[in-house]
Amino acid sequence: MSEIILRNVCKEFEKGSFAVKDFNLDIRDREFIIFVGPSGCGKSTTLRMIAGLEDISDGELWIDGELCNYYEPKDRGLSMVFQNYALYPNMTVYGNLAYALKIRKVPKKDIDERVHKVARTLEIEHLLDRKPAALSGGQKQRVAIGSAIIRKPKAFLMDEPLSNLDAKLRAQMRIELAKLHKELETTIIYVTHDQTEAMTLGTRIVVMKDGIVQQVEAPIELYNNPANLFVAGFIGSPAMNFFQAEVAEEAGEIVVHIGDRNSGRKVKLNGYRAEMAKLKALNRKVTLGIRPEDIYTEEEAAEKGFEKATEGMTEIITARELLGAEVFLYFDEQGRSHTARMKPENKTRTGEAVRLYFDPERIHLFDSDTEENLFYAEEVRS
Repeated sequence: MSEIILRNVCKEFEKGSFAVKDFNLDIRDREFIIFVGPSGCGKSTTLRMIAGLEDISDGELWIDGELCNYYEPKDRGLSMVFQNYALYPNMTVYGNLAYALKIRKVPKKDIDERVHKVARTLEIEHLLDRKPAALSGGQKQRVAIGSAIIRKPKAFLMDEPLSNLDAKLRAQMRIELAKLHKELETTIIYVTHDQTEAMTLGTRIVVMKDGIVQQVEAPIELYNNPANLFVAGFIGSPAMNFFQAEVAEEAGEIVVHIGDRNSGRKVKLNGYRAEMAKLKALNRKVTLGIRPEDIYTEEEAAEKGFEKATEGMTEIITARELLGAEVFLYFDEQGRSHTARMKPENKTRTGEAVRLYFDPERIHLFDSDTEENLFYAEEVRS
């Protein structure tokens, strides 16, 4: 069992200057928790406070029911995997794996059994006699993970462990980490700036900005129900498209005008979305968000039955990317570039005009002042 609880945890480097502020999180046993956010958001600092490598300025850290603010790192029962592998260059792979057990005076026979078991699990048994200089980046990372596993810790802390690997190897290691988590049945807290890692590995994702938690959700909830403009723009690749818009009531219907009321481009809202837009933003400016996969051609919109619920936008395609299974079309609107994700059969070329439609059930509206998602609160409860 390895439950970790953070209560109002803060890290203050200078008076009034916080790297992490009022961090609250309950990490359940066997969870794979991801801390994600831009550089400098406080995710690594939070991980280091859990590990005991940074002092906690304020708040409480509980590990398995014990207050651990002042425990030494070695007494917390945690193992950490670093970005730079942290291997001993003068030792073989066997020596690196065995080191943590040797200093704890584990019997030699037990050490040998555990080293070979971990090496088999990570498929590095054939590398036990090599030194780190003779290993590839992926092999070094497996050894670093093995050094953490062999101690049988309460939880693993991983600080951007795949960032030094090339794209293909990162993809392979993501799969290996997911399998390892399932096999070990232990808690993992993982820091990354790579949202692909976050979306594919995490049971829950903690999105941070400027030392403050913005949202904690399962990946699919985070993607479909971002709490605010920052989360919506940070999670997803390509990123969510944003347009300045205005909410109005016309002939008893709630519509969102893209641009202003004279633009001639609008989306009609129904049900919950119409109720929230009327309640929170009627006759006000808002930011409309739509993901690239929720933008359609006129023919596709007609097939889905919402072409009459939205006035299409005629746009000139500035760039086209064919990625095999999908096509990205880029267009400029309101002084910024936007993306539509289309089926591979789409033949629109750069320089051509295309009429685009938004799925009214998939748009998000964000308050212009608070940047909160007007549709967020009720949806996550349903």
